[in-house]
Amino acid sequence: MKQQETLKWQMLRMLLLGWIVPIVIVAVIFLMIVSGQIERQTKRAVETSMEKASEICELRISDCIAASREASYRPDIRNAWTKYQKDNNPGDLYDSTMRFLSEQYMYNPNFDLTVLIYTDKPEDVYYSGNATGRGSTARLRYFRDSVLDDALSRSEALDTKVGFFASGDHLYMIRNIMNRSFEPYAVLVMELNSARIFESLKSVWSYHGMTVFDNGSVITSDGVTGTIPDTGDDRGRAAFIPNGRAPEVYYIPSSKEPGFVYLVSCDRQIINVEKNYILITFFGLLLFLAPLIMVVFYFLHKNVSLPISTLTDASRQIADGNYGVKVDESYEKRKGEIGDLAGNFNLMSEKLHEQFDRIFVEELALRDANIHALQSQINPHFLNNTLEIINWEARINGDEKVSRMIEALSTMMNATMDRKHQSMITLSEELEYVHAYLYIIECRYQDRFTYDEDIDEKLLNVKVPRLIIQPVIENAVNHCNDSEDDRHVSLNIGGTCSDGHIDICIRIINHGEPSEEDWEKIHELLDNAQEYDPLEERAVRIGIRNVNRRLKIFYGQESGLYISTDGHGNTVSAIIVKK
Repeated sequence: MKQQETLKWQMLRMLLLGWIVPIVIVAVIFLMIVSGQIERQTKRAVETSMEKASEICELRISDCIAASREASYRPDIRNAWTKYQKDNNPGDLYDSTMRFLSEQYMYNPNFDLTVLIYTDKPEDVYYSGNATGRGSTARLRYFRDSVLDDALSRSEALDTKVGFFASGDHLYMIRNIMNRSFEPYAVLVMELNSARIFESLKSVWSYHGMTVFDNGSVITSDGVTGTIPDTGDDRGRAAFIPNGRAPEVYYIPSSKEPGFVYLVSCDRQIINVEKNYILITFFGLLLFLAPLIMVVFYFLHKNVSLPISTLTDASRQIADGNYGVKVDESYEKRKGEIGDLAGNFNLMSEKLHEQFDRIFVEELALRDANIHALQSQINPHFLNNTLEIINWEARINGDEKVSRMIEALSTMMNATMDRKHQSMITLSEELEYVHAYLYIIECRYQDRFTYDEDIDEKLLNVKVPRLIIQPVIENAVNHCNDSEDDRHVSLNIGGTCSDGHIDICIRIINHGEPSEEDWEKIHELLDNAQEYDPLEERAVRIGIRNVNRRLKIFYGQESGLYISTDGHGNTVSAIIVKK
């Protein structure tokens, strides 16, 4: 599972590093370049439109100034005032002045109200309203009440210049009318139609509001609060100020007369509309990229990761000993490398299973051959001694005891010959061979031999290898060395059962302890790697080696024959069977 997860993460990492990350990086760089280009184009568009709009405002203001000069350049006002000074007829002065104002300014859309005041008669106001009705009496009344005194006061400092000032929502232009001695004798005050004069400013791209300054003072505004910019070297061209959420653009004319500064507040949403389109396109591409990545990842998972994971699990089962396992045949039907890999894997697993079965059968045959060869190594020397005893008993007594000895001998011969070819027998049958042997030993040694046993009857039906107890008891009988030549052997058989497995311990105890020379022989006998010549080995030793080797062949290295002492002058031969 770890390998499968690693493969998935490797594929995901390759998708991220080899595809997604480069695409995102390129897209971000493209977005930054395009956004920067759009910002520059937007700035240029705003500045260009501001320059054009401001130039139009300048032209209209110039038209207003030029129109105001008519009052000085034409003789109508001067002649009317000169005549009035001679005949002192106010009616003629009124008619002449009003006629001139109406002819010159009533139809000029740049002026809402034109007022003329003679400096020697400041109480008389001569005026002409615009023909469109904008020059209403309300404007005249406002002028009389709020502007007249301020206008006369401002005129004193103007000399021949033109001045502009604002009063409330009204924008006024003022200039003096001079005589030939360049002394003012009248003041011309013109309320400008600021909506028309500055109308072009509304054509500035992304227009939101405007403010017009004159020498630092606000002369008109549509409600947008503006700040006088730092002029610096920006005269004659527009300058865009990003200014956070409220970007602005201003224009300072190259001419210092009049000293107007035009400021337009821009709508950030309109400015960002193209950038927003780019952002929407960018995130749309990312959203489109997500399902595409999922499709590619699903394809790699289904056609690469999952088949490899299946093959990995199958190979792990083979490593655990489950030979012959196969992957789903659907993988074999796939075209390409995965199909070839699955087909070759199944073929390999099948051949491996066949080869393992063949090797296993050969090993079993070899093991049985080894067991039969070991069993056949029991030396007939014991049978010769037994026949000698029987012969002796027959000559002495000729009674039933001879018959029993013959039966015991027959039992022993059956055990060694193994006519039924059974390598495994029940423990009860194995004990029959032991008892037959012990009966013959009792007959041989009479009262000098004693024997006792303690056997767990629950184990009598458990199968064990043939002839694993008798050779060990024979060895114990031969090595008993009591002081009075008495021989005593004990047999204890017990076992434990856990998780369906039965462990058996068979202990044979006899008096006497092996000498150092005996211990060397014992270690030599119990060494499985030690080679030996059965023709030169004594029968009992062959039997000991036989038992140990057969137990390890049947049950593994934890089973076998172990010889030790109990610390009380006895030798303990333990047969351990771990099933």
